[in-house]
This record gives sequence, C-alpha cells and structure tokens, in this order.
Amino acid sequence: MDQDTDYLELLKLLSRYDFLLEQLQKTMKDGFHNLGRANYHNKDTLRGRYGSDYWDESYEGQIVVESQEDGSISIVKLALEDECEDMSSEDEKVDEKLHQEALLRKRNQSKQRKLRKIRHREPLTMFGGVLSVPTSLRQCQTNFKGTIPLMEELVNCKLTISRLVEKLEGHNGVEDIKGRQ
Repeated sequence: MDQDTDYLELLKLLSRYDFLLEQLQKTMKDGFHNLGRANYHNKDTLRGRYGSDYWDESYEGQIVVESQEDGSISIVKLALEDECEDMSSEDEKVDEKLHQEALLRKRNQSKQRKLRKIRHREPLTMFGGVLSVPTSLRQCQTNFKGTIPLMEELVNCKLTISRLVEKLEGHNGVEDIKGRQ
C-alpha cells in the first residue's frame, strides 16, 4: 500500500512538472514575441534592435537564488537601500581618531561622511527614458519576470521527483529506473 501511494505521488509530481513546463514554454514564447514586436517598432531608430549593445552595465541584480539545506532552492528579492546611510557614531569616532590630521588639513570640507548611495533603477530605463520605452518591451519584461517563479517551482519539483524515484528504486531493489528508458 505504501508503494502505491508513492507511485500515485510520482504521477502527480510528473503531471505537475509537465504542467509547469507548458506554462514556462508559453510565458517564454510570449516574452520573445513581445521582444520581436519591440524590435520591429524600434527598427528605424539609430540603434536598431534591443540587445546587449544597449546595456549600460550599471544595473545591479536584485534577485538571487538561495539553496536550502534540503537541496531545494528559493528565489529571493534583495532588500533595496533607497537612502544614503550615515556612518554609525562608533565608526565616526574611530575614523576621526585615525584621520585627525587629514581632517585638520581639510577644514573647508564637511566633517560628516556618508556612504555611497546605491541607485536601484528600473532596468528598462537603459533602453530609453521612462516614457519612451515601448509597451511591447514592458510586456516582454513582465513575461520574462513571470518565468522566475516557474523556474523555481520546476527545479524543486524535479528534485522531489528524483528523491521519490530513488526511494522507489530502493524499495524495489532496482538498480536504476532512469537507465532503462
């Protein structure tokens, strides 16, 4: 009976995996379709197609993949630092002691130091101003951003399927179910 539930669970996971692959395919297809439309509408401009020659290399990624202890992954959006941060008072005291002579020589400069402000911008602004980005390019971005949770779910589903197959191989004494395909 226990193996029957494992096989039923495997079938449910395979069905889920197939459904997720179909969703990923549709979302990617829509994204590339919208990118093609954006390139078509941009064909008469000086730069031509949207691509790597447009990139300004100043965009910092805001999404990272974290691996869990059980092997699964999760996709996490990084916290944004919107404002300048003042140095803590302890750091200022240590800094003032170490650089007292330098501060005395630079009397006209501000004594308060600030950390570099990190600007987090919308990546689409590198392809023009906020208002000049075509709607199809915005839709393209939305499509491709929609694939991120799908990919996370696909990887975790595949991991669960692999574990269940290994468990079933152990119960049945079969060397390798995957090798006979």
